[in-house]
Amino acid sequence: MTMTLWYDVTDLVSWRLPHLTGIQRTVVGVLSGIRSQGISVSLVAFEAGQGFRTAELSEFPEFIRRALDDGSADVGASSSAAPLRSRSRRHPVSRRIPGLGADEAGQDLDRAMREAARAMRQLRGAGRRWMGSRLARAVGRLRPSDPAPVREVPALVPEGGGPILPGDSLVSLGASWIQPAHAACVAALRPRGIRVVRMIYDLIPTLKPEWVDDPDHGVRHARPITEWARRVLLQSDCVVTISEFSRQEILRYCAEAGIVPPSIAVVRLGDDLGALPEHPPLPRFVPSRPFILCVSTLDIRKNHRLLYDAWCILAARDPARMPDLVCVGTPHLYVKDLLREMRLNRDVNRRIHVVHDCADEELAWYYRRCAATIYPSRYEGWGLPVAESLAHGRLVLASNATSIPEIGGDLPAYFDPVDVHGVVALVERTLGDPQWVAAREQAIRERFVPTPWTRTASQVLEALDAAPPRKTGSAP
Repeated sequence: MTMTLWYDVTDLVSWRLPHLTGIQRTVVGVLSGIRSQGISVSLVAFEAGQGFRTAELSEFPEFIRRALDDGSADVGASSSAAPLRSRSRRHPVSRRIPGLGADEAGQDLDRAMREAARAMRQLRGAGRRWMGSRLARAVGRLRPSDPAPVREVPALVPEGGGPILPGDSLVSLGASWIQPAHAACVAALRPRGIRVVRMIYDLIPTLKPEWVDDPDHGVRHARPITEWARRVLLQSDCVVTISEFSRQEILRYCAEAGIVPPSIAVVRLGDDLGALPEHPPLPRFVPSRPFILCVSTLDIRKNHRLLYDAWCILAARDPARMPDLVCVGTPHLYVKDLLREMRLNRDVNRRIHVVHDCADEELAWYYRRCAATIYPSRYEGWGLPVAESLAHGRLVLASNATSIPEIGGDLPAYFDPVDVHGVVALVERTLGDPQWVAAREQAIRERFVPTPWTRTASQVLEALDAAPPRKTGSAP
């Protein structure tokens, strides 16, 4: 009997942004790495009220499909996740509708028909969820003292692919905590003999709730993500994570929470940029002065306030010689006040620039022309922009916190993430000592070896194969 490797693409079929962020780039990169090795893989997606169903690459957003179809384009706003070049035997990249022709009009009609089919699937799922919610309300009105009805969570793939059979494996690396029923559905698979590997990138919401929760405004992320992490640890045959630092944090949490941990393996995220354009196009914003580049979501944990404070000091010392700071990233949690200060402070508001929705071609231009990159994060599970900067051969000024030193060893120039004067000193040296910069970048080009996504994918599959048999855990 042929066993099937199922790969969870729930994040990708429901993705709405015009670019990918870190977790989703990992989902794409590992899938790329699996397929490029000629390994047959079947796609599966989770839908609330339906469970897992077979999925097609044609369901991905257009910019991902376009990247997959041409086999060369990148898919991330701040990354160059490897494209999916090989074809799965069971799931071709593009199922063209015969008879439409290969001209532009035929392609447009083919694309529109596939979009319509996708919309119909979403409509059916929404209709089922709506009917289920109305039924639950009716039951509640008839018997208000009874607990809410619990429906058996479906764990089969009902359309096209038949059931997920004993001996099959499921690889789930996405942000599945946003789908509360996802964990219960996966838990229903393991007693049937399906091996499960899942990813915990870090335990930041659990260990640092002050960076994600705002009880005064009803924002509570830590508890549901912690509950998800507990279920992953109890109901997986193997858990993979992205640094030795994260692995130790997970083991420490398990010891404190009284959880017997599963096999936990470290995989290194891909950072091989592939072929870069020799002459990338001009970005929408072109700095007119020497600049330092920071690629990162704008988040309180990412520590952009340290950079703001450092640039205020640089402006007070010598505004004519200070570099610009280009921050490429999307504002996220609790940075509204910081962005307001950046915008209104006349000493630095013409020297600090925040760029949103930056395409890979634009980002390549920034990497090619920056004086250096900087990454001030206070806490990371990994820190992929540091690896990407090293892959570009550029000097990185990096925080020495948590997992970040695992990425490049002694190649970055490190600073303490609470030492604003240390940052100022490194920025001033970067602009004032070109021989030092040249020597550091020469060492990077000679010693940094980028990691292809094929290696990340192989590490995930090796961790699954090596995991010892584990008894089915119960939900917390």
